Amino acid sequence: MDIISIQKFSEFIIKALPKVSQPNTIASFAFSPENSLPVKELNFLTNEFEKSFYWEKPSERFFIAALGDLLSITEPGIGRFALIEKKIRQLKANFINNWNDFGQVSFPLFVGAMKFSSEGEKGLWENYYDSNWFIPHILITGKDLEIKIIYNFLISPKASQEKLISDFNYRISQLSKMAKKTSEQTNTLPPVSSISGNSQKDKKKWMEAVKKAINEIEFDKVKKVVLSRKVEIELKWEPDISHIIEHLHQKYPECYLFLFHSGKSSFFGASPEKLIKLSSGWIEADALAGSAPRGNDETEDLKYAKDLQNSIKDLIEHAAVKDYIIKQFSSLADEVYYEESPKIKKLNNIQHLWTPVKAKLKSVQKMFPILENLHPTPAVCGIPKTEALDTIKKLEDYPRGLYSGIIGWFNFDAEAEFSVAIRSALLKGKKLFIFAGGGIVDGSNPAIEFQETELKLKPIFSLFENANKK
Repeated sequence: MDIISIQKFSEFIIKALPKVSQPNTIASFAFSPENSLPVKELNFLTNEFEKSFYWEKPSERFFIAALGDLLSITEPGIGRFALIEKKIRQLKANFINNWNDFGQVSFPLFVGAMKFSSEGEKGLWENYYDSNWFIPHILITGKDLEIKIIYNFLISPKASQEKLISDFNYRISQLSKMAKKTSEQTNTLPPVSSISGNSQKDKKKWMEAVKKAINEIEFDKVKKVVLSRKVEIELKWEPDISHIIEHLHQKYPECYLFLFHSGKSSFFGASPEKLIKLSSGWIEADALAGSAPRGNDETEDLKYAKDLQNSIKDLIEHAAVKDYIIKQFSSLADEVYYEESPKIKKLNNIQHLWTPVKAKLKSVQKMFPILENLHPTPAVCGIPKTEALDTIKKLEDYPRGLYSGIIGWFNFDAEAEFSVAIRSALLKGKKLFIFAGGGIVDGSNPAIEFQETELKLKPIFSLFENANKK
């Protein structure tokens, strides 16, 4: 551990202790490391910590690595959004930091995720609560290669200065040792032993569910519903998580890459969809709905894109998501900014109709009520929301858990970024559970919808070379 950081931490403690009036006050100390850390070597996130989190936007050269659980908010049930907001207000009242030393910088503080719907801890998702937000002991964050370490800890009025400094020195020293450990696992991803959930029988069963959803639409019980699939892969050995993230980094640099490790489970993915971003009084979201494959060459690719832009079915599906977001933002802002015609968002394996939506908030808003009103959007649920949720529960034979839920970070300064947790999978030892969904509207074709889910499974499926041969 470098001497300069210890000196600065000591100075922070001396200034902070007189301000502490409550036991277990949250303190956050940010500093620039003197020595480089191999932050892309992610094995220690899952090997050394019961709970950890990784978040990256490669196109923006931004990442977060969150290590260990200092303090958690895990509110269950349908009232989870309101309960979390209440807890945040209580915690904010006792928060000390040195972030102003870095100018007008506001660092991430809480990281985590929320499930698609309230379902408790059971089955596949036993290691995750309905809401999973935590302040890590250590958060490493970087923007444009400028790395900061945020050391979070609890402090009480009569805390020992010597003990606080000793704890700081120990944790940061351990971080350097853990990050430099050489992984004992192979640097290749394991081959696939078996696949279930992707047979002709499974295809037929899912298409029957789509037909039932179309029937609900025809009888005006629901206007749109998003049905998902689950495919289970048995791997030869437990994969090295750092190589999974590195593969996703190379293939999907324009996506949100995420990893949420809890207990014996790791949930990860590469999502193209921004749920909301809050920054400097602005709120942003992506309307992302309507899909087409990529072409084998530029001409074919352009044809698919034009067909998508002219597809009545896809335009209706996209408009439902866009209008929903605009309606939610209109209650928060005087003016909402967006383009009338959707753009095309091209990913490695698929292209989508895409409309970015942005608004300047009229005043500082409570974050989790906004999330509750927005989530789940028609892009992953349907419309009307309540009826679509009921249809999903009736037609899907497994709990979605974190898939299509909320994942991201926030702090006490109303700065936050959340993605929709799609193009994702749950890893439990050698077993990998991959999820994908498609929007069903009037005019949907079950066979085409199935092919769309195949495209959406590909970001995870393609990591394993022999998966398509099974």
